[in-house]
Amino acid sequence: MTDLSGQTAVVTGAGSGIGKAIAAALLAGGANVVSLEVSAANIESATKELDGGDRLAWYEGSVAVAADVEAAFALAAERFGTVRHLVNNAGTASLSLVVDTSEDDWDLIVDTCLKGTFLCTRAFARQAVAAGEGGAIVNIASLNAVAATDGLGHYCAAKAGIMQFTQVCAGELGRHGIRTNSIGPGTVNTPLGAGFTVGRIGQEFLDRTLVAPPRHQEASDVADVALWLLSPAAGRITGHFVPVDGGQHVRGLHSYWDVAEAQGLVTRP
Repeated sequence: MTDLSGQTAVVTGAGSGIGKAIAAALLAGGANVVSLEVSAANIESATKELDGGDRLAWYEGSVAVAADVEAAFALAAERFGTVRHLVNNAGTASLSLVVDTSEDDWDLIVDTCLKGTFLCTRAFARQAVAAGEGGAIVNIASLNAVAATDGLGHYCAAKAGIMQFTQVCAGELGRHGIRTNSIGPGTVNTPLGAGFTVGRIGQEFLDRTLVAPPRHQEASDVADVALWLLSPAAGRITGHFVPVDGGQHVRGLHSYWDVAEAQGLVTRP
């Protein structure tokens, strides 16, 4: 039921972390994969690691730039035909209180996470609706879509926006046979999540994990769920937010900022 042989997927930010794990899972499931990735270095290293051969293609560019998004989907259509699956994974984060957050920082995070999700979804939907073959979208949100914390105002806002945008798309696109769901990872052992899996911050997350033995998530944990949501096995699932966090969302989170301040990493004005 997770066999996607011959089908084409676009995965944004597949050069590292969760995106790379999802691309690997899709390739293992027989799919063709095209990634819109901003880092040339990530493209080079991930190409070697994924070993997708002629079923893997890259477009170097930004999800926040409409021209790059359109070019990536054009490449996918040219190389592999109609795109049947989309994973909006590309994202970034930083830690700053609202009073200290610059407009540039806000724009970078919101544009990458939320605007990028919109631009890629729009490009995918136009192609998929015209093809009339249905499809599936998985948006990578975050536990911070439902658990707010000091120091991540821009990130929390963007990820909550992704969760709500997912539900809107489920309604608008469902009539065309396109399902849309989102995943909310908890702490994940990736380059982006590394700062939240160590020290006191990491331990607080572990203390809120409900599944024994407590551990932080691996990128492959998220990839497994993404592959299932894209597959026929989840054919009646749409409009959902699925936490992949070992139950961390049940008990909530302390403020990242308070913990970082206690460790002497930041100072509250």
